[in-house]
Amino acid sequence: MTKQKNRVEEFMADIKAGMTDANLQRKYSLSSEKFASYRSMAVGIIARDQVRDSKVKRKVNAHQLLADMRSGMDDDSIMAKYDLTPRGLQSFFRKAIKAGLATALEISRRLSNTEIKTKETFMQMGKSIRELD
Repeated sequence: MTKQKNRVEEFMADIKAGMTDANLQRKYSLSSEKFASYRSMAVGIIARDQVRDSKVKRKVNAHQLLADMRSGMDDDSIMAKYDLTPRGLQSFFRKAIKAGLATALEISRRLSNTEIKTKETFMQMGKSIRELD
């Protein structure tokens, strides 16, 4: 690693550790303008990394979730139990269909009773499955 890269990583680690601005500025011998610019960039990078790290995929027991669904548990209860967003639940359903763990018809019943909505659901599922490929 280059000295500059080491210094940047050390600067970011110091910010994460909670070092005060005055101590950071003194430690790195930075003018007020440079310090403000560097600190702003570092905080942005740290925030971006935290968001990325928070999006770590959780493992869901597919068989248990499908058993809960088949027992009559509603979507809101499933999302709460498995800590899923509506988009995450839909993603799970697409993957379950693609893996052969559930049928599109079985899932579509959860979404709507009307023929028009069922057709729309099948079209959306088909599109979503193609996007996964």
